[in-house]
Amino acid sequence: MTSAQGALPALYVLIALFCIPPILSLRACLKRAGHVRRRGRRGLWPMAGAAVSAAALAFNLGVVGIAALALGSDGTELGGIHALALGLSWLCFWIWLFVVVALRRRRRKMVY
Repeated sequence: MTSAQGALPALYVLIALFCIPPILSLRACLKRAGHVRRRGRRGLWPMAGAAVSAAALAFNLGVVGIAALALGSDGTELGGIHALALGLSWLCFWIWLFVVVALRRRRRKMVY
């Protein structure tokens, strides 16, 4: 159970842990899918990553909303649903890292 003074920072930490990685991976996957489609390919893998990220974001927003309601009324304890949300967030972090590092465009070295 958290006190009234610790409820808002605890909610900020939950939002940062649960929502930022899915947002980053969704953005990177959509950007990569657009790049792949402009090159004339289908871009199924980036769209699959975007779908996983969107589903994880929706689920994690629901968990954060429930936690926010519970923090306001009687307090909350972290349980299995929070562990699942954190696992989805961790998966999205690795999707984002893969898209950013492994699938980045190769830049041509230009001679001036």
